[in-house]
Formats: sequence, C-alpha cells, structure tokens
Amino acid sequence: MFLYLNCANPSDPYDLGVVGYNNRDKEKKYYTLSGQGLTLYEQDAPVEFISLGQWLIERDSYNSIKKLSFFMQFKKWKYMRNWKKTIKQQNRQRAKNSLEEKLFSLQPHFSDHLKDHRKLMMDMSTFKFVDICRGDCKNIHEFEAT
Repeated sequence: MFLYLNCANPSDPYDLGVVGYNNRDKEKKYYTLSGQGLTLYEQDAPVEFISLGQWLIERDSYNSIKKLSFFMQFKKWKYMRNWKKTIKQQNRQRAKNSLEEKLFSLQPHFSDHLKDHRKLMMDMSTFKFVDICRGDCKNIHEFEAT
C-alpha cells in the first residue's frame, strides 16, 4: 500500500500532506510512503529513496533544531539587518547628494576658477599696501594731527 504526499508547507520539507493519486503534484515533486520508506519523485520519476526509520530520525532532528531560539528568531534578525542596511544606504545616499550639491569646489568647471582665485589671494597677502611702523605708537589725537 502506498500513500501519496505533497509538500504542505514549502518552507518545511518534512511537512507533508496526504493526497490522492490524481492530486499529486506530478509536474514538480511529490512523495510516496510505504512500509519500506519514503520515495521522492520529481517530474513523475523517482529521484531519492530513504528508509522510513531514517526519515523519522531526520524529521525529528529537523523539528528539534527548528525549535532552537536562533532559528526561531532568524527571520526577525534577517529582516532587521536588511532594514538597518537599507536605512544606512539611504542615509549615505542623502549625505552624498548633499555633499555634491554643497561642495561645488569639487565640480570641474568651478575648481579651476577657485584655484586661480586662491592663488591670487595668496599672492595678494604678501603685498604691503600700508607701511606700518611698529616702533612708533601714537594715540588717536597724535594720529589726527599727522
């Protein structure tokens, strides 16, 4: 006697539901269960056989591992990590756009003019437009008189 099984939950390979012969998922994959074991069929051709005892051991191991807190919280952690990553990327992009707008000195058509202007200002700072005598200090009235 055979039982035909389809995967009831795609995220749990051991969650199998009993179906009739005509309702088996012959395009993708289905299982047959007998007293000897479990056979996996893909596209209506047998692919893998596992003894019933071995399958029960694997199923129990899978279910006990699935109950560990790490695996129970993994989806939450994954979504949280992806959310944080997305927020960081958005903040980085905003900062980049802001810098590109505000730092016009990095734009090629401004940078040459700014460099020339800076050079002229540095050259101008070496010129002495007013002769200041450091040793002779005058108060305001003496300054007005001269």
